[in-house]
Amino acid sequence: MSGGRRILFIDKYGAVLGAKEGVFEVRVKEGSEWKVLAQVPFSLVESIVVVVDGVSITAAAIKLAGRYGIDLSFIFSNKPAARLIPATYGGSMELWVKQIKQSLNKARRAEIAKSIVEGKINNQKAILKTFMKSSLVAGKEIPEVREAINQLEEEIAKVKHVSDWKEAGRIEANAAYIYWKAVKELIPKKLGFTRRLKKWDLKPGEKPDPVNAALNVGYAALAREVWKAVFTAGLNPYIGFLHARRPGRMSLVYDLMEEFRPIVVDRVVIKKARNNPQELVKLNSDQEDIRKEAVKALWRDINEWLKTSKPPLANLITSQARKFAKAIREKNAYTPFKAKW
Repeated sequence: MSGGRRILFIDKYGAVLGAKEGVFEVRVKEGSEWKVLAQVPFSLVESIVVVVDGVSITAAAIKLAGRYGIDLSFIFSNKPAARLIPATYGGSMELWVKQIKQSLNKARRAEIAKSIVEGKINNQKAILKTFMKSSLVAGKEIPEVREAINQLEEEIAKVKHVSDWKEAGRIEANAAYIYWKAVKELIPKKLGFTRRLKKWDLKPGEKPDPVNAALNVGYAALAREVWKAVFTAGLNPYIGFLHARRPGRMSLVYDLMEEFRPIVVDRVVIKKARNNPQELVKLNSDQEDIRKEAVKALWRDINEWLKTSKPPLANLITSQARKFAKAIREKNAYTPFKAKW
């Protein structure tokens, strides 16, 4: 951690997170002695992320984090598992009731699902335009990417005529197929990327290619940011509109992630794949230390991009969650975030 408020990332098995006099301390036991890995004043900590089993957290650390509103998240296998929030957090019951009622209204659910899908496809198109432009500057025409941009424009036109949230989801899936097929043309072939893989596409024990591994890490970082924004806006994270509702599934978090996946994560991963592919290869290293460092490096890159983009994407995510809450409260249209390229 250096330069302003940062994420305290704990990935050491057996580590203990404690606190004393306003300072977080991470320590591990080596033999019969305790070794201090980090001591960080609360004022320098934006959030704490635990990514391995076997980490202990003292009551003093929880109390300090709660007092100063420091986010404490647990993410395992690149998927958010749990999050501790201050007891002072109180979701607006009135907002939750409206959110539930509107999610059960077919027309309203379709309306919001359409907006989310339109925003995502627009942003996928913006990413392809950005990389097509850089390729043209380098003197290389990629016709597959140009064609995909036109096809995505057609998919956006289709969204306007949708009357069902499931149909909106089908258009989103078709647009994703078009988009990732074009992204494949932007990625060096040596990285082995052919398509976006879902967890059920892999056989037990099979590793994803480095690009898919990087996307998994990036989306976990994005989920944490959106998760926080949803809580801040007083929304219920489990009541979504585009994603199907299942017990324990943060459907609204996944809904609001969609608009930002291309801009926050895909852009960083594609750029890294083109400019520094070896950094992604490390994500699949058989050496645990190398793999962990690669994950942390990519996590840092995503979070730096969230803060340093202009305007900061982290602020835009928070703003979108509040816009969503306002749309629910007032039963108005939800306007998705649309990036300019």
